[in-house]
Amino acid sequence: SLSCLPPTPPISHPAMRVVLATVAAASAAGDCLCIFDIDRTLTGSQGSAGSPCPTDEEISGVYDVAYAGGTLVLSEVSQFIAQTFCSQCYIGTISAGSASGAGSAERGVLHDKLAVPGHLPTTSWSACSPVTSPLVTGCPDGTKQNAVGGIVSWYQQHVGASIANGDVHFYDDRADNVKPFASTGYNARQISCSSRDSKYGNAIGLCGAEV
Repeated sequence: SLSCLPPTPPISHPAMRVVLATVAAASAAGDCLCIFDIDRTLTGSQGSAGSPCPTDEEISGVYDVAYAGGTLVLSEVSQFIAQTFCSQCYIGTISAGSASGAGSAERGVLHDKLAVPGHLPTTSWSACSPVTSPLVTGCPDGTKQNAVGGIVSWYQQHVGASIANGDVHFYDDRADNVKPFASTGYNARQISCSSRDSKYGNAIGLCGAEV
């Protein structure tokens, strides 16, 4: 099936496609946090830019080790995060993968794309536990919800942010990473619903998150 899970819990705004009034209301209500999976959420399948993923962008000379490996492809959201609801929020990642490891060109590109002014005040990356940065890698699928509290705490300690559970928004292409959020009070949404990778039984996204 190419359908995605409903949001967990249901939320009033349609994830990335958010009208300005909703953004203004969210900003007035207090601090918020958007957390993204990396592989097939912030990225697309290597070699897919143009066709079958016309809005994805290949970054020449930057390698991405995820899955079969290849030249890094950015999803639409990675390129245009400033046009989304999340531009009003603090930013983080929780990935099962490594984003090609410490010091990689991929990590540099992803950071630069996510660093909405004032909303990602670090270039450091973190392992899954303990969380020492909002940019978290190496969290096994099905356990990502356990790292969210560490990101919230990091922003509280470093910038004085006060982020309620209901103002945390997590995005991932895999259903098995969204389901565990059901009892957390955080919002979670599966993305890349219309583009799935048949080579992996449609369990993962193909083009990644769209704006």
